[in-house]
Amino acid sequence: MKLYFVRIDPVQEIAAEPGTLDLLRDILRPKDDEPRADPELLAAARLTGWPLVYDHTLEPGVVHCRPTPGAPPPLSVAEITDYMRALTPGPA
Repeated sequence: MKLYFVRIDPVQEIAAEPGTLDLLRDILRPKDDEPRADPELLAAARLTGWPLVYDHTLEPGVVHCRPTPGAPPPLSVAEITDYMRALTPGPA
């Protein structure tokens, strides 16, 4: 089976129909021999910590890297700037 990844930022979870997600879990599971994927890619994917969730509405072979449904929208550039400004001490 070929896997097709659809990315929608900000990525907060990875969703696929059950058979596809089970295949992806198997691919990402650490093994002594990694015949199917580049070890660097696997290491990066394992470190993200994104939850893997079943979504019965997706077609087999399609994996959605997407925001968690119902999550608040990501911060805007202005909000991030204000946040960082608040963390940075002003001139003494």
